[in-house]
Amino acid sequence: HNREQLGLSELPNGQWYYTYDNLIQGMARLEQFANEGDENTRKLEIAAFLANIAQETGTHEAGDPFGGPGCAIQEGYGDFWGSPDHSRTCQPNCAEAGYAGRGPHQLTYDSNYESFGYAMGVQDRYLNEPDLLTTDPAIGIAGSIWFWGHEERTEWSPPEIPLKPSAHDVLVGRWTPTDADSPGVRASNDVKCGRTAANFGIIINLINGGVECGEGAANPAAARNRVAFLQAIAEEMGVVIPEGFLDDCSTQGNFGNCTSY
Repeated sequence: HNREQLGLSELPNGQWYYTYDNLIQGMARLEQFANEGDENTRKLEIAAFLANIAQETGTHEAGDPFGGPGCAIQEGYGDFWGSPDHSRTCQPNCAEAGYAGRGPHQLTYDSNYESFGYAMGVQDRYLNEPDLLTTDPAIGIAGSIWFWGHEERTEWSPPEIPLKPSAHDVLVGRWTPTDADSPGVRASNDVKCGRTAANFGIIINLINGGVECGEGAANPAAARNRVAFLQAIAEEMGVVIPEGFLDDCSTQGNFGNCTSY
């Protein structure tokens, strides 16, 4: 929507942003990515990452088993924030109003832009200049790989239990559900979390659980898309999907309103 204002390439985004070299460079920013477990586990992590990219950035054209990935590099402001103005760019410190999704996993919210900057050693740079994730694919893709490996903690979460685990830890089996994650009813708020095992549904939940997961989700079809993309990509890559791993998070509560502690 703001290609001209940001001086972006006239080429399709798949030819200058989502290139093979850029994706490999971005993946390398997380040393553990596709670098733990046996060969199938490592390939499964790549497939799972790409399946989510297919949903987040794709055209979703009928008959395309991979979702037509590599289309979107920045979420449309009008669609995401309810504004009819699709052309405005972010201003510094605009308190979430301009931190719509950017990059392959559509990094969203000012808190993530701030945390990503500090993790990369540039402090508030991405908070103050969020459009860098749109204009520089090395930064935008790194933002998504950072999020993939990021374990979210808060001032009120117990030291041994994060608010949200990292997608990487879930995929390699390092995350295990707590008693509060179980499908039983929690006495405190009568919410069924339904997170019983480390599977693809947990990863979907981490990325967009508030919209796609659980009873009454606004867009459960998107979660089903992610599962279908994973199946297609895994088949193309020769990846064996472990039994029980395919899950669309339809029975899971979101981590934000159904915590693990």
